[in-house]
Amino acid sequence: MKTLDIYILKKFMKSLLGAIFAFSAIVLVVDFVERGWRMIERYQIGFDIVALYYVNYMPFYIILAFPVAMLVSTLFSMGSLAKNRELDVMKASGLSLYRVALPILVAAFILSLAVMFFAEFVLTDCERRKDEIKTVLIEKKNDIPKSKIIRTNIKVPGEQGWIILGKKYNVETEIGQDIKVHQVMENKIRKTYVAEKIIHSDSGWVLIKGVAQTHADVEKNLPESFVTFDTLWTPFLIQTPEMMAELPLPPRQESFFDLLRKIKEKEIVGEPAHKDWVELYLKITFPFANFILVLIGLPLAANPRRSGPSVGFGLSIIISFIFFVLIRTGQSLGNNGKIPPLLAASVGDIFFLLIGTVLFIKARK
Repeated sequence: MKTLDIYILKKFMKSLLGAIFAFSAIVLVVDFVERGWRMIERYQIGFDIVALYYVNYMPFYIILAFPVAMLVSTLFSMGSLAKNRELDVMKASGLSLYRVALPILVAAFILSLAVMFFAEFVLTDCERRKDEIKTVLIEKKNDIPKSKIIRTNIKVPGEQGWIILGKKYNVETEIGQDIKVHQVMENKIRKTYVAEKIIHSDSGWVLIKGVAQTHADVEKNLPESFVTFDTLWTPFLIQTPEMMAELPLPPRQESFFDLLRKIKEKEIVGEPAHKDWVELYLKITFPFANFILVLIGLPLAANPRRSGPSVGFGLSIIISFIFFVLIRTGQSLGNNGKIPPLLAASVGDIFFLLIGTVLFIKARK
């Protein structure tokens, strides 16, 4: 790596670290004033518990602030080169804008990948711990009697493709109502059990009053069959009462492949999965917004008339506001099934990628 690349990268990374710290701190302080202080007064808890809560909240703030910080650091670092005429000197020595911007673009691409992996392996665990801290240490909901907990619309996968679906499940009595049990193999439902109830006993789960259906398999020349039963022991269901009682995780707390598996299971049993598909694609498209916003910031900052700190900060706020509005708009449309999930998750990226590409091509080399 040449000395010039190192010099440019140092300016960019220094601005980036400062911007991430500043934006994360601002969001943290605002959230604490709005919610944190209220939790302390309402639940009579100490600052140590609230601090632990916000420590696990910080990864989300960092990821949220990263695109804005990347844009700000690009405008400030490249703007500084333009304002001090260093960029003119580099061009006069035969370097094009593309070559000068190369180390920042490479760094932005690598950082986008890093943010993606950070969200996958750090954010998911921290989000779970944050919710556990809020439930157990702050709201103290672990003291609520189990008899008051009724889970609705359960969907619990097990081994060998067996999935338990039910309208209600009583955590204390370990009894579920309006039950369907599917065996899904090779993206097809092979067997289905429909029962009024499912009860957990010492020997496992027992289905009460239902119908067992084996679906036809044309490839294996197996016909469809039905069998009614009053009680049926189901040793093939390895789901535990704890698994049945566990609340489903929100998409932000699930890894990419866990969420993908959940989506496939939903689609196989005919459940809508628009929202989950949007969340899955956002796990990829949102981190790469970091690279795209840098692509926009480079040609804007290369113009000396737009290279002042106040101008750069103002442009960052405007562009970031439009970006997040597009993200939320696409997400809303995708959740409602009005546009394809991939397009819904990519609206902001596509819009700014087109603008950034045009600006980069038209910029003075």
